[in-house]
Amino acid sequence: MRALFTVLSIVIGIIGFVFVIQGGYYPRKYQAVLSENVSAVQVTQVYTEATHTIAVGVGIVGIAILVAVIGILFYTNKPLDEHTHPEDNSDTQLTDNPAA
Repeated sequence: MRALFTVLSIVIGIIGFVFVIQGGYYPRKYQAVLSENVSAVQVTQVYTEATHTIAVGVGIVGIAILVAVIGILFYTNKPLDEHTHPEDNSDTQLTDNPAA
């Protein structure tokens, strides 16, 4: 089950980073259009779409982090060694003659 959360978090994180990288290169795709005599509305539209793509990527990476944290929280209360019993620990047992 722990491997499922790890793999799921990694896959979602990679998808998010792909969106962030695409958003970073988005204005370069339209560099020929932007180099011409264009209006401010067209330039604003290109950069708004790039910002939107980056924001979606950051959101997806945030979901990947949330999945990783949920996976960690599922396993924080489980003992590391299943064969350890609390009654075997001599530090927690009370004795008849406490050390003075």
